[in-house]
Amino acid sequence: MKSGVKMKQTDIEISYTAADTIPLKMLLNRNIVNNATSGVVIPVHLQLIPTNKCNRSCNFCSCSERDKTLELSFEKLKKIIDKYSKLGTKAVTITGGGEPLLYYKFEELINYLHSKNIKIGLVTNGMLLYQYKKETYDKITWCRISNGDDREFNDIYKNMLKKVIIECPDVDWAFSHVVSQKPNLNEIMKIIEFANENNFTHVRLVADLFEPQKVDIEEVHKQISTEVDDSKVIYQGRKEFTKGDDCYICYLKPVIGADGKLYTCCGAQYALKNVSRDLPKELCLGDAEDIDKVIASSSKPFDGSKCVKCYYSTYNKILKSMLSNINHKEFV
Repeated sequence: MKSGVKMKQTDIEISYTAADTIPLKMLLNRNIVNNATSGVVIPVHLQLIPTNKCNRSCNFCSCSERDKTLELSFEKLKKIIDKYSKLGTKAVTITGGGEPLLYYKFEELINYLHSKNIKIGLVTNGMLLYQYKKETYDKITWCRISNGDDREFNDIYKNMLKKVIIECPDVDWAFSHVVSQKPNLNEIMKIIEFANENNFTHVRLVADLFEPQKVDIEEVHKQISTEVDDSKVIYQGRKEFTKGDDCYICYLKPVIGADGKLYTCCGAQYALKNVSRDLPKELCLGDAEDIDKVIASSSKPFDGSKCVKCYYSTYNKILKSMLSNINHKEFV
């Protein structure tokens, strides 16, 4: 960590996970609380997919059936960013879709978000990190590098990552590794050791969400903890799911796809009975530029009952309570 203080695993989980946890960051955000108690949920955290282009074909990819030619124009993105900034967006996670570093105006996108005082997170497979300069990464708050059991953590890739990371110590670097039903423990341990040696904030080991019941994260935990220092590891199994109900998370941290449409959440691909490897039309809220109309209706929930898997049930319950007329608030 930048502060030099070693965090407990529970602190790491609170800082670097959202789904399936008590949303402490939401409760501590006065912007969210004040607006919700006034009857509105604002899009404080936007999840943005600028392009569907990708340089890999990961077997765990949640968007492998997408239209890989789709890409948002930079002019449209600027209009979207302007509108969301005025509504109160304070953070944007640039994610996939595809590989964000393939976006044709990646540096310009980072610079424009930074000019609006919006904090930036980046999710990438890491292979193209060498293409951009330190000045670009200095504008980013954190970067999470995606991995999977089908991918070798070889010396060429490792040395490239190390060079970028050394040049950019103010970025909070992390790994997110998707664990399959046949975990590649050797590669996972290489990643953890690399993270420990290079001051990464954490390594998240998450079960493949298309077959979570087949992945034994607890067994992975047992085997890894005897071999390496796993104090920075978050083990995320997600074997149990809550059925969807009244949904408000879609107003708080919506997803904008490379098609320019607005979607409910980052779990949309896994949410429906017939699982999709693309953002499903059933969970589309409309055009991304029509966010003001969406926000105007945020006191009423989106019907999430169609979702057989909801990762944000705790968020939704708390937001619903915030929007309610509660008497005797002083008697906590």
